[in-house]
Amino acid sequence: MAKPAMKLPLRPHEVIRWLVISTVLMLCVHSLLTIVHYKFFELPWLLRELFDVDEEESIPTWFSSALLLLTSLVLFVTASLARQSKDSHAAYWFGLGLGFGFMSVDEIAGFHETLNTVTEFSWALPGLLVATIVGVAYLRFLSSLPSATAIRFIMSGAVFVGGAVGVELATEPYLYDDALDTMAYNLWTPVEEGMEIGGVIMFLSALFDYLASRFKMELQFVPRR
Repeated sequence: MAKPAMKLPLRPHEVIRWLVISTVLMLCVHSLLTIVHYKFFELPWLLRELFDVDEEESIPTWFSSALLLLTSLVLFVTASLARQSKDSHAAYWFGLGLGFGFMSVDEIAGFHETLNTVTEFSWALPGLLVATIVGVAYLRFLSSLPSATAIRFIMSGAVFVGGAVGVELATEPYLYDDALDTMAYNLWTPVEEGMEIGGVIMFLSALFDYLASRFKMELQFVPRR
């Protein structure tokens, strides 16, 4: 006789809350280690690297990549639901899913940093151009969404681009002055990463709310019988 299915609710608001808590903790650890290292005594590089938000081989980078991947998967689910409901904008959701999936891979693989090695200008400039093109291409899609959702999407995108591009360009002088190994620069990096992660969390939160209102979606894990 088959056992009854056990349901483990996945409450979106709980997910968002823990994502925010985890982000704040990571940024605080990075900042604390930076201040201790530059103001008091030198810390082992392996310890700093483990919690450094500006390093690829670190817990914050893994967290950021996983967050982007989670958002990508939720977007693909949204695209599937939109397609099933004959929504003419389903392709836009799918495109967003691909975009977030690419950013998840890039977070680990560092494609944008590779671009810096083959050009004389920062990757942030073509990044800003791409963000502008995507924004213009998605204006029609945004106008089809509930106004509250569209505003939250735009705000999250502005925060993300402000960190990824704005702070990146603002800290370019540290690179040219060979001042990356300074407390000042290493206290700017959590600002940049915090805005990037914060923008994604804001977007994911808005997406969860959209799914709940548009498709009456209840997130849960139901094991097979």
